[in-house]
Amino acid sequence: MDFEFSWLIESSVLTRLILAVLLGGVIGMEREMHGRPAGFRTHIVVCLGATMLIVGSEYYQNHFDPGTVFDPNRMAAGIITGIGFLGAGAIMREENMVRGLTTAGCIWFVAGLGIIIGKGLFPLALWGTLLVFIMLVFFRYVENWMSVENYRELSIRMDLEKYRSIKDRCTELIHDSKFLIQETRYRVDQINHEVQLDFVLTYRKGESQENLLMEISRLEGVRGISG
Repeated sequence: MDFEFSWLIESSVLTRLILAVLLGGVIGMEREMHGRPAGFRTHIVVCLGATMLIVGSEYYQNHFDPGTVFDPNRMAAGIITGIGFLGAGAIMREENMVRGLTTAGCIWFVAGLGIIIGKGLFPLALWGTLLVFIMLVFFRYVENWMSVENYRELSIRMDLEKYRSIKDRCTELIHDSKFLIQETRYRVDQINHEVQLDFVLTYRKGESQENLLMEISRLEGVRGISG
């Protein structure tokens, strides 16, 4: 197997690798600035790695073995499939809230970006990066204008003897605060003469739960509240 050393300094190869670092870094920089688990270096490595695999597979197929398993199209499909595991690692669940979906999408995007750069489709890579960057930076303000429904769980521990009156009063306070009750769950502790009441609430983005929590905490017989 002969190797062409001139390929090491081939301008088209170096251009693709540098572009992968720059464009992957643009997306990673935005994620890093917002404290996301996959940030600047992670996005660069993903984009650069995808570009390297595509460029390497194209070179190997063209110069050594046209029928090799290093077919660039098969390599691209493998990259997109495999990167899903890395994206899944960026997703975190905190109680009933899921975080990291946008970062996972960015990881998937920069993998595809690396593939596009590796194939030499530079205009597509540049426009794609620009549009994603605009979405990440400026669409945050669009989200603030949208009337978004959020879900939250409210857990209340109360005296068993006063369960009925406290439950009715909590329901009134929730409705007065413009929250909607989607689900109600109960857990009875006969040993401690206690009932735990769990509400799953929906509310509009921007509405505060602080007043509701303070009002419920003042009710006689309420032992604890979290939400």
